[in-house]
Amino acid sequence: MNKKELLLSGYEITSDENFSRNLNPIPHSLDIQLEALYELALKGKKSAVKKFIRLTQEYPRVPMLKNYLSVLYSNMGEIEKSHEVNHWIVSEHPDYLFGKLNLAAEYFTKEEYDKIPEVLGEYMELKKLYPERNIFHIVEVSGFFKISILYFSAIGNLEQAEIRLDILREIVPESADLEIAEKHFHLAQMGSAINSLANFNKDSIDVEVKKTVLTNIETPPEFTHKEIGLLYKNDFSIDRKLFTEILDLPRQSLIEDLNKVLKDSIIRFNYFKTKADNGNFDDNTYSFVIHALFILAEIEATESIEDILEVLRQDGDYIELYIGDILTEYMWLILYKTSASNMDTCKQFMFEPGIYTFSKSSVSDLANQIVQHQSKRRDEIVNWYRDVFRSFLNSTLEDNVIDSNLLGMMLNDVLDFNGTELILEIEELYKKGIVDLDACGDIKEVKKHFADYQDTYHKREIISIFDVYEEISSWAVNDYYDSEEDISTNNSDDGQPIKTEKKVGRNDPCPCGSGKKYKKCCLNK
Repeated sequence: MNKKELLLSGYEITSDENFSRNLNPIPHSLDIQLEALYELALKGKKSAVKKFIRLTQEYPRVPMLKNYLSVLYSNMGEIEKSHEVNHWIVSEHPDYLFGKLNLAAEYFTKEEYDKIPEVLGEYMELKKLYPERNIFHIVEVSGFFKISILYFSAIGNLEQAEIRLDILREIVPESADLEIAEKHFHLAQMGSAINSLANFNKDSIDVEVKKTVLTNIETPPEFTHKEIGLLYKNDFSIDRKLFTEILDLPRQSLIEDLNKVLKDSIIRFNYFKTKADNGNFDDNTYSFVIHALFILAEIEATESIEDILEVLRQDGDYIELYIGDILTEYMWLILYKTSASNMDTCKQFMFEPGIYTFSKSSVSDLANQIVQHQSKRRDEIVNWYRDVFRSFLNSTLEDNVIDSNLLGMMLNDVLDFNGTELILEIEELYKKGIVDLDACGDIKEVKKHFADYQDTYHKREIISIFDVYEEISSWAVNDYYDSEEDISTNNSDDGQPIKTEKKVGRNDPCPCGSGKKYKKCCLNK
């Protein structure tokens, strides 16, 4: 018997409207007034207080009247008097479930959560609270589960809350009790995610990224080839014929012009950022850095490695303005075509302090893909990782190079090509406590990954600039339909609206609470 079945076992649920009357007998003279009395209580008029007090005195054995009086005081704003009545009900009618629920709700609003089990039972189970009863009304069950969900959500036991929430969804799928319970459960989930993020940030080791230097220069550079100026006027829908014309330009002067573009993005970063901050951001204007990088990659401009690495030395604001998702999706490809033959230079880059985490991780992506595509270079790349890992082991926090998030991502890359030769260095990294545990688990899990390794597909495709732009253009189409889906309301077969949840963006915080961006965490899980 699973947990849900256990919580519903030992009793039946009825929706018979006469059941409550039989459970707590009501004289006919009062029964015919109940509906009107309930409506009166909901109106919260002060003039109704005397009437309810008189009726409770006339019918002292009917707990429902006292419950209505509590509702009346609550709707009048007399919360303390409403609470007094709740205690009165429980005292005089200890078997009346709604009295207990009212009292538990009072403790919940006062955040006196430890008192709720004193009222509803240590196990928060209906059958254990009333072992002699075999039948409960649907409203009793719904109210009990609602308060239980609120309680478990408040104390952070989301597992128990979710079990009961599933039950509530089954038995009263469109009730106010369910709506309230879901609201508090989701708030508790958000709180749990925030706490996880806080703990993640507390435990993570981050570098202090060097800021991109701001200048007052606004004058664009002069290019040998007029076609390069068009890179500043086109987004990813750029005419492919223009690429063909640019690729046919003389190699040396083309590379010099493209390197100028990269330098210009840094020199005039303040100029472009100010425009963007003032609401003048346009992909047609800000895609020139990406265009230059992909063209350099297409012509395999190994001469430009330092210019490309200089781009990767810039801060997160620079990356966000010019490059965005391209950094994690395609920078490895740019580096593969321009820098794979010079891994020593890339290694030195990994030793540099104050570099943005995802800039360095793109270089690790490159190293991983070299193994995937060029198996003969495996030993070279293993030694490359060994040197980088040892540099972290020999560094201090003051050196501003230790980055636990980066190391977690690098270990994932090593796991991709089953780099078991690096296990000693990896163990030392864990002993030093500088690896992000959320990335690939602790050292036991890493060893298990190695032991269970299967030669699954980790090789990423080497494609041309034209294929890359087709893929990037498809992002915009998908994002459009995603946004349309977010705001649309579809209808099911029975005509009922179906709500769609907002899509998580690649650069949004991952909803799992890890603190990573979605694209570096759960996007592909």
